Amino acid sequence: MLEEIKPRIITYLYSGGKDSSLALLLTRDRVREYADKHNVNVYILYIAIPGNTHPLNAFCSAKVMYWHKKHYGFQPVFMARDKVFQAYMAKYGLQKGSRRWCYTEFKWKVLKRYHQGIALFYPALYVDGMDPRDSKHREQIISSEFQHLRTGIGEYWVWHPLYSWKGDKMKALREHEEFRCVAKLYEKYGDSLNCVVCPYKNRSKLIKYHFQDNEALDIIYDFMSETMRSRQHLKNHRPPDGDILGMIN
Repeated sequence: MLEEIKPRIITYLYSGGKDSSLALLLTRDRVREYADKHNVNVYILYIAIPGNTHPLNAFCSAKVMYWHKKHYGFQPVFMARDKVFQAYMAKYGLQKGSRRWCYTEFKWKVLKRYHQGIALFYPALYVDGMDPRDSKHREQIISSEFQHLRTGIGEYWVWHPLYSWKGDKMKALREHEEFRCVAKLYEKYGDSLNCVVCPYKNRSKLIKYHFQDNEALDIIYDFMSETMRSRQHLKNHRPPDGDILGMIN
């Protein structure tokens, strides 16, 4: 498909999570082979969310990106909005769905700005870690491993390497030293920490955060109590008490 599409620029959408890491692992050799043959630039785009992306995620992602710069020639690109997550959180609360502000404001608008910068390079190909088995919404929008799309940011191709891949994601990553920090984040926190606060995270995961490395996540609760009135979100972030091990398990 790479030879059929003939992309003039290839960009990995990388978050430091297990899915985007696995997508990078599965495709990097073939992408490098194609890029070298056709003199195509390959980028790894990381979008941080000011106020919500944990520094551990940012450092781990950067480590992975610079490793691939050294060994594969893929260029790291770091981007973020000039806004802070907490201001939107206080104004709008936490939302779910494809149009939630945390995605549209802090991911989609940044991606749109990036795409405008590469618009002259058509066709452009994005490689992501979206897995149709993750949710019904993704199952509906991902129809094949390669998709040609026209959206609000423009026209491009997308490659979903996990579309039909089957296996143990963490096992595959643990076999490669360059992804050790990704595996470590999941082992300690059960998450990549690209977003610390997320309406999709359950209370047991947040409690696990709280007790790893003495992360005082009750500070997040104090902020939410000051600015938000959603009983469900306040309940999820309430400082833990009682049988801590039982609550985590």
